[in-house]
Amino acid sequence: MDHPAMPSSTLVTFVVRFWRETSADEYRWRGQIEHAQSGEKAAFLEMDAMLSFLRRFGVETRDPGLVARDEG
Repeated sequence: MDHPAMPSSTLVTFVVRFWRETSADEYRWRGQIEHAQSGEKAAFLEMDAMLSFLRRFGVETRDPGLVARDEG
């Protein structure tokens, strides 16, 4: 479900959880994000999926200051 873009002055709250799953000698990080106002949740393995969820609620995720990526 797509949500309309919200004005920048509107407070929007998200809860993000990360945990590490271990299988044999490998591990991976998983996450879940929840929009606090609606209770809508999404699970993700990749940051792009989390950012996509944020965009559905009108959060601009293209700001280079929003997400710091380790390029090294």
